[in-house]
Amino acid sequence: MKKLILVAIVCACISSSALADITGLYNTGSAGVGNADPYYTLTSVPGGTSTAIGIAAHSAWVAAPTDSLWIGPTASSVTDPVGWYHYELDFNIEDVILSSVVLTGKWSVDNSGEIWLNGAYTGFAKGNTIADTQEYKTLDDFTITSGFQDGWNTLEFRVYNIAGSGGNPTALLVSDLAAEATVVPAPGAILLGSLGISLAGWMKRRR
Repeated sequence: MKKLILVAIVCACISSSALADITGLYNTGSAGVGNADPYYTLTSVPGGTSTAIGIAAHSAWVAAPTDSLWIGPTASSVTDPVGWYHYELDFNIEDVILSSVVLTGKWSVDNSGEIWLNGAYTGFAKGNTIADTQEYKTLDDFTITSGFQDGWNTLEFRVYNIAGSGGNPTALLVSDLAAEATVVPAPGAILLGSLGISLAGWMKRRR
């Protein structure tokens, strides 16, 4: 009977980890080619406003993994203005220990880019704003472990389009976006944990 009680307590504590709630993480291009991305917002473009749209990949770009597409300010991978393009994705974090959050994904850009979280630079960058280093040919991993906050968070991809002699498209690709974290223990789980410790002590004294 004592073993059954301990097993029940452990199971209750383990099941509480499933309550972790991180929502709103999506890959780019979920609406398909030619359609506005419902999750990524273009908040800044050179000389005006625009919408992030799913694009059929340019022949020079790395192939997009399943469940993702390249997105850009125009529906075709032709010529776009030189300058910075800021893509933002809002996601929500609830009931987790913030220091335990690990956000992972893969990204590629044409031509260069940086990743920001809640207005702070994460240290992840591809290429530069001077020369084309063909960053669009590779899909690179990123892992973010700090800078998160309770509630809404903003993941920002700042993409720079360098001047080109011919066709000069710009675009962003984000795939395999996911997060994991340790749940904040529910009051019931804390109570069960305390009960387990007390029960273990009682059983030890009984021997």
